[in-house]
Amino acid sequence: MSHAAPRPSPTPHGLGYLATVVESARQTCLLLLPNRFLWFVAAAELGLAAIGYLLAGYPNLRLDGRELYCVMAWWLLAGVVVPWTTIYLAVQAVHGEIEDRTFQYLFVRPVARTALVAGRFCAVAGIAAAVAVAGGAVLFAGVAARPDCWSEGVDTRLLAVFAGTLALGAVAYAAAGACIAACFRRPLVVAALAVILQMVVALLPMSAGIRNLTVADPLRRIVLDRIETGARLAQMLWPGESDFRSELVGQPELSLGIFTAVASILCLWAYGRSEYDSRSRE
Repeated sequence: MSHAAPRPSPTPHGLGYLATVVESARQTCLLLLPNRFLWFVAAAELGLAAIGYLLAGYPNLRLDGRELYCVMAWWLLAGVVVPWTTIYLAVQAVHGEIEDRTFQYLFVRPVARTALVAGRFCAVAGIAAAVAVAGGAVLFAGVAARPDCWSEGVDTRLLAVFAGTLALGAVAYAAAGACIAACFRRPLVVAALAVILQMVVALLPMSAGIRNLTVADPLRRIVLDRIETGARLAQMLWPGESDFRSELVGQPELSLGIFTAVASILCLWAYGRSEYDSRSRE
């Protein structure tokens, strides 16, 4: 009596590339959003808004509301909150699994490594951009709550300019942070040095080619190009350039796009090809 050969069980199929990116981004958001660090950042942004409100009501303040908002949004949000927050989130999202060995489970799954890290980058960029825009909005609300401080009336266009600029900066810093996390064994140390170095380069009177290698300098040129700055405000935002001229703006969006693309490609290449080992968490 003959027996029919058993039918082979269906071969399990992994998610497609795009679906893997989306799922990786979703899981990364679920991992990062409960992080207490984000609550600390939110409190810091509310604190900056309170400081802006108090300074705007200070009778001997030599800045009007427009100058006060631009200075605080640039030096405190774009210069401190956005880069450090984004870099930290990127390192946690990309390098955290390498430190606790969970990458060993992920890398044996039938999914592309590059899709995993692309999803993490998207999640970090989205969260960091939302944090940046929220910071710009609450700071603007704090300064705008003192309308008497604005010599020409509250300029709501500043909010749109800085919201867009801070969001672009968050995406660029997310790419840089993911690249550093994928390439180095101690990414937080390397990332901290990189942020400090690019801030120094952006401040010093160096060549335009060197400044284009940073995130801060293209962001500053975007701000100066999109708002109407007098010589006084331009000097506050760009102290290294004593005579700001419109031709100095150049093409900051292109510079920022090239930086982000190069950092993203390096991140995908390193994460997809490197052999990682674990170590104790920092």
